[in-house]
Amino acid sequence: MKTADLHMHTNHSDGTLNPVELARLAKAQGLDAVALTDHDTVTGLAELVAEVNKLGIEAIAGVELSAQFAPGTLHILGYGFDPQGPIAQKLQDFQRARAERNPRILAKLSELGMPLTLEEVKTLSGAKGQVGRPHIAKALEVKGYATYEEAFDKYLTKGGPAYISKAGWTAQECIDLIHESGGVAVIAHPVQMKLQGMALREKIKELADMGMDGIEVIHPDHKPEDQKLFMTLAEEFGLLPTGGSDFHGAHKPGIQLGQGHPPYAFWQKLKERLSQRGGSN
Repeated sequence: MKTADLHMHTNHSDGTLNPVELARLAKAQGLDAVALTDHDTVTGLAELVAEVNKLGIEAIAGVELSAQFAPGTLHILGYGFDPQGPIAQKLQDFQRARAERNPRILAKLSELGMPLTLEEVKTLSGAKGQVGRPHIAKALEVKGYATYEEAFDKYLTKGGPAYISKAGWTAQECIDLIHESGGVAVIAHPVQMKLQGMALREKIKELADMGMDGIEVIHPDHKPEDQKLFMTLAEEFGLLPTGGSDFHGAHKPGIQLGQGHPPYAFWQKLKERLSQRGGSN
């Protein structure tokens, strides 16, 4: 069966492989189509697309944005947009805000008896692009303060003693930004919104009414019953089903590229929607 992994990360955000390494792994895994969805940046896109094209794999522009949300998290995937469109400047602004967050996290960790400098984080984590919580967690592990999992679960997770919320856009702003740049917007790993029953259904309907185009059905965090539920909600609200591994390399060693075998049919439907919008294929 042909497969399309539409959710993956490089070291331009919080993954550990560079774009060329990720492209070659996609080839080795037998993937037919991919979308690089780094957090809040598109700096790795050109390099990945060039390499996968050489390897005979289809590729599409992607990004993962964070929206303001409670009780869980709401991430929105953008696909098929123009990387040089309105999204480019907005992402640069957002990255500056993210950079301002890191010293505040490090200050909290220092108060907790785990001093780290930003330079140490970059060196110990091997960060090549923007620095985020996964890089800080890796540095904490290398310094012997905590395991990577403990760093997140005990200190850096939402509500943890070293957590600092990042400046975020509303869901509507994320959707509009993706649309203005010619792309389609998809709810990432909806299980992470931590909503159930009617509350979940109402939120999905609300997002669909805002113009959301799709919902990620296949994801490592989704059990079979979750996939069934999200597919049902996709059909009910006219959303495109998508899927991806959310691959991060060594930062999430239990996740393999192409995990869940997202069907190529998801990719085809996404391309059809983009064609209707006049977006890229």
